[in-house]
Amino acid sequence: MLIISILLFASQISVFACEGECIVGITRAWLDNYTLPIDTVFHKLAKQITQKLLPPENHDDPMTFFHPILTTYQDTSYDDMRTAIFPSYFHGKCQRNGVEPHGCPNPNCPVVCGTPGSLVHFYPTLRFIAFKSTRDTLQTLCSPNSDEYKKTEQAVAQAAITTRKSGSKQRRMWMSSDRAARGVEGELAHGVPLGKSFQYMRKREEDVRKEFREIMKQVPVLLEKACGGKPTEDASGLPDCSWEEAMKAYILSFP
Repeated sequence: MLIISILLFASQISVFACEGECIVGITRAWLDNYTLPIDTVFHKLAKQITQKLLPPENHDDPMTFFHPILTTYQDTSYDDMRTAIFPSYFHGKCQRNGVEPHGCPNPNCPVVCGTPGSLVHFYPTLRFIAFKSTRDTLQTLCSPNSDEYKKTEQAVAQAAITTRKSGSKQRRMWMSSDRAARGVEGELAHGVPLGKSFQYMRKREEDVRKEFREIMKQVPVLLEKACGGKPTEDASGLPDCSWEEAMKAYILSFP
């Protein structure tokens, strides 16, 4: 009889904790919510790249440059978001001095713990955690030290110093023919200074990389703007990345 009582008590605890499907569902809901703000951020970055770095004759979709970054984001953002919410902040029992306060575990629990009711009560904090996780993941991927950044930067630099000629493939401007390429290689082999055209394009590439770095620094600020500003735990923070009514209803759909 004692064993049965213990099992029943344990099952009641597990029912009211946000575990399994609850954790997965809430994590994925936040990731889905941020799809549009992230898309807004990268379209603004792409627009700047087109306006500031690419030659007028380049008509490629600049969003393709971000494929390495966005692919890795898709692969890593779930674990980052889940860890940021559970168990880094919301976890444990909903007790204060050994007693569950009114509203715990659901629907509105004033104790930080691992239940839907706690997530609802501390929703401004939950909202900020989701924003910060998204911002931090993107900022890491968009930093010059990441492989994803380096691949994106290389693609942008190559496109910026490449001209499109009617009826021909893209060619680097300082190597527009095999003969020109052999000439440059010959100069390098004999220690002869590079031609002015080659030097100009090298300088152009350096300038492109520098400007690209400045553009990518804007990622955190652009995400903040896409969310309506005020990246804080205040009730009025992040108004365009709140989704409060829908998210609270969804959170409380879990036992």
